[in-house]
Amino acid sequence: MFVLPNKKAVLVDVPYYSPELAAEVRRQAPGGLSHLLLTHDDFVGMSSHGQWKRDFPELVRVAHSDDCRGQGLEAELSGRGPWELGVGLQAYHLPGHSAGSLFFASPELSALFTGDSLGFWSAPTGFPAFCRFGRARQAASLRGFARDGPFLQAVLPSHGDPMYFDNDHQRQEAFNQAASELEGHRR
Repeated sequence: MFVLPNKKAVLVDVPYYSPELAAEVRRQAPGGLSHLLLTHDDFVGMSSHGQWKRDFPELVRVAHSDDCRGQGLEAELSGRGPWELGVGLQAYHLPGHSAGSLFFASPELSALFTGDSLGFWSAPTGFPAFCRFGRARQAASLRGFARDGPFLQAVLPSHGDPMYFDNDHQRQEAFNQAASELEGHRR
């Protein structure tokens, strides 16, 4: 979760809904909940996004249509993007982990939320054992984003540790290392 300047919260890949978690959001973000960003199909399925919407009626739920078709989200993104979501957020389509995998970027925070498409433990990873939409496709998505995506200092995955970069070269190296792992070898 992060809180925007207007005191509204944005949740990324939130787990199951609970009244306690909703109360904590209200405590930390007096303006309520602005967006629920879902990076891939697992979180669409397990986020209880309908309950979040009932508790926060102005909430904008965002996912790619390939992962949420027909679920009535306020922003079912389709096509390749990128998309401007308002409140300083952008979405980028990076198919591979799932058909509709998304990255969400906050240039103001210099932060990128990668879901399960890119993570870090002892090294950058694309989670090859969990890639459901093609390792080669996901590797190509990561390489394309490394080449063309914006430089953001912080990468915040849904699993693993955050990654911080001083420059774009470091960021590109990390993305390319994860892509190489997906292709079955390391550089």
